[in-house]
Amino acid sequence: MSEALAPADFIRDLEARIEARRTFGGHPLWHEIADGKLGRDQLKTFAVQFFLQVREFPRAVSAMHANCPFPEERRELAENVYEEETGRISGCNQPHPELFIRFGEAAGLRRDEMVEGQPLPATRALIDWFELSTKQRSFIEGAAAINLAAEGQVPGAFGPMARRLQEHYGFSKEAVEFWDLHEMADADHSDVGDNIVVRHATDAAIQARVREALQHSLDAWWHFFDGIRAAI
Repeated sequence: MSEALAPADFIRDLEARIEARRTFGGHPLWHEIADGKLGRDQLKTFAVQFFLQVREFPRAVSAMHANCPFPEERRELAENVYEEETGRISGCNQPHPELFIRFGEAAGLRRDEMVEGQPLPATRALIDWFELSTKQRSFIEGAAAINLAAEGQVPGAFGPMARRLQEHYGFSKEAVEFWDLHEMADADHSDVGDNIVVRHATDAAIQARVREALQHSLDAWWHFFDGIRAAI
């Protein structure tokens, strides 16, 4: 087995993998939305599928918290869960899925159309991966899958998307608050250089498992957008 990478080299390796398979800001569907090319019904389809994974994401963070053996990081994850479920740390005072429902309603959807929406196969696969990576894999692998591969794609992507949604589809600032909030919040959760993955993945075997979990997650996100694009 090859030797473990030094922390700085491991950081560069993970960052390169994220950038090479970036869905947020990289997938063709992302660009089509940002360029205003989707019709209203197509945007509704996107919103329903995106909501379904947004609704499950707090449970993934909660599972990471329950599986975390490190007291300091466990406290940070507890704050993350509290924010996801209440919005009281950021001051939005709404559970994050509720913020997304506000976006969907502004797109013309009813609440029940989102809450009772049926996941496409790739959406179901992504949600299943949330559960598998955080409950059946090691904590470090779950952190790579959720903190790095999911939240790690958000900074630099969600804020500009909010502006494009306002520009091309006429959404209000309140309607795109979900996107703006995560632009700020996920920068704290996902910084690769300071992430728990880098601090604790110190041998070659653990680093290999981290890479595998990261890549699986990146691929699941890409296929999730593939599935939506095919449906619309």
